Amino acid sequence: MKQINSDGGCLCGEIRYRVTGANLGSAACHCRDCQYLCGGAPAYVVVVAKTALEILQGKPATFVNTAAGGAERARRFCPTCGTPLFAENSNYPLTVSIKVGSLDDAASFMPEAHFWMASAPSWHVIDPAIRAFPRGPGNP
Repeated sequence: MKQINSDGGCLCGEIRYRVTGANLGSAACHCRDCQYLCGGAPAYVVVVAKTALEILQGKPATFVNTAAGGAERARRFCPTCGTPLFAENSNYPLTVSIKVGSLDDAASFMPEAHFWMASAPSWHVIDPAIRAFPRGPGNP
């Protein structure tokens, strides 16, 4: 299993964090919620155990909603600049999704799958070598 050892934070510098541990998976999510939160693009995430994440500075704000698949999603972001940082899913309570764009070094990121392709805009180009699913994990 690939390891991740990286610091990250928000655009304005108010929030800083460190993630150290096993990379449990990486993906691009094309659901409508992620499109809203990312300004039209998918959300690129690396999934790790919650214990792998340490907040070093600041306190993220939280927005909770019920996602299309029915799970409760707690989305963490900087209260000053709005940078999306993390998301938690009630169906997977021991993990957290780290927003790749908030990592200091996102160069090593490569999505292993694309989820919620049924919601993706027709113009979004997907690498055919990467698995793509019409919905998310656990959502037939």
